[in-house]
Amino acid sequence: MPSASDPSPPGRLVQAGVLTLTVVVFAAVVATVTLQLREGLREQILRREAETLAAVAAMQLENYADEMGIFITVLRVSKLPGVEAVRFFDANRGFSAAWPVPWSEVPPGDDDWRAVTAGRSFARLHPKLSTEDLLGPLGSPQRGLLEAWVPLRRNDSENVIGAAQFWMKGTMSGRDLAEHDRRLWMQAALAWVVGSLVIGLAFRWALQRLAVANSALRARSEDLLRANRELVLAAKTSALGTVTAHLMHELKNPIAGLEIIMAGQGESGPRNEAAMGGELAAASELTRRLRTMVNDVVGVLRDEQTSAEFELTCADVAEIVAAKVQGEAKQRNLRLETSGAADVVLAGRRANLATLVLRNLMQNALEATAPGGVVRLRGTRGANGAVEFLVEDSGAGLPEAVRSRLFQPCASTKVGGSGLGLALSQQLAHQAGGRLELVRSDAQGTCFRLVLNAQA
Repeated sequence: MPSASDPSPPGRLVQAGVLTLTVVVFAAVVATVTLQLREGLREQILRREAETLAAVAAMQLENYADEMGIFITVLRVSKLPGVEAVRFFDANRGFSAAWPVPWSEVPPGDDDWRAVTAGRSFARLHPKLSTEDLLGPLGSPQRGLLEAWVPLRRNDSENVIGAAQFWMKGTMSGRDLAEHDRRLWMQAALAWVVGSLVIGLAFRWALQRLAVANSALRARSEDLLRANRELVLAAKTSALGTVTAHLMHELKNPIAGLEIIMAGQGESGPRNEAAMGGELAAASELTRRLRTMVNDVVGVLRDEQTSAEFELTCADVAEIVAAKVQGEAKQRNLRLETSGAADVVLAGRRANLATLVLRNLMQNALEATAPGGVVRLRGTRGANGAVEFLVEDSGAGLPEAVRSRLFQPCASTKVGGSGLGLALSQQLAHQAGGRLELVRSDAQGTCFRLVLNAQA
């Protein structure tokens, strides 16, 4: 199995492509910078040639211009090695003379003239031009000329009195520029190689760091998934424990009733058939209750284990709870009134837990209500998307001792009671994502409300 630092072939191809693209872009940047440096340095070298001529011309003008004239003085400059031809223009841009012959009277261009009259010297290299192209038969066919424009002025003056255009052999300048270009491109290539190596090493280091981070992130994600599974298991285990405790609590009352009946069967003395028949009927009803409670809890446990997905409306829940206590209500001569909103839906797990809570509340309400009374169960839509169930009886209200420790384990005042019913019901309500609360408890009866908060 490949590790995080050993990517799959597609991953390696992507990495190689990114690295190659980076190196190519870096090469383009190096080439662009090198070309810009090359142009700037070539301009400086050629300007240096022109400034050398300008310095010589200024010195000659200072020494000989008064006695020989400006053009003759410029001709003395043209005797420098390498000078092939020269043209002279006065301060008004007019052609004055040329050497060796007046081979062209075309004035300089506007940009050239502005530069010269501003006192700047400059030069251009023409590698494909020869003096034969300029002078005709008087020239040489050898290619490569250096054109230099020099402003003419005395050393002690800033005023330009004319301009000279020198044409010189460009062989030496061409070789110098070629050698300079060779060195510059070698330095650029070296910079590219070194830079590419640095980029490659940095890229590999970054990939290793990313691989380590990815491995750590993957391990953390697995830890989070494992922790989430453990939390889900803990939540289900907690719910199962609460449901089981609820079953144990509910079994105590029927078992206590059966114990009383069986104890009565063992008493001595004559007993009429009516009394025995009533006790057997009560035992039968308690047995039925036991079976119903066990079946209810087993169904909830099965749904918890299988994660069954279904939905019930408030009306369905109210109907199911009413059916479970209908027999005992008839036996006690009590009237049940149930209602539920048919458009309010609960998920299966919440509906199951709500059914257990409401079943316990209804059982308490039946036991607290005198014969002929009424027990009500209503399911409605609450505030902020919550679901509410109200269980109301017409009994004498809860004792003060019970109200003071509501939803806490306490000593029960009922025969066979455990004092855990409301506490377990509150836990079941929490498991269902809600809460159980007392609305009122007075001489007219008690009302509990089960609130199931809206799910995100």
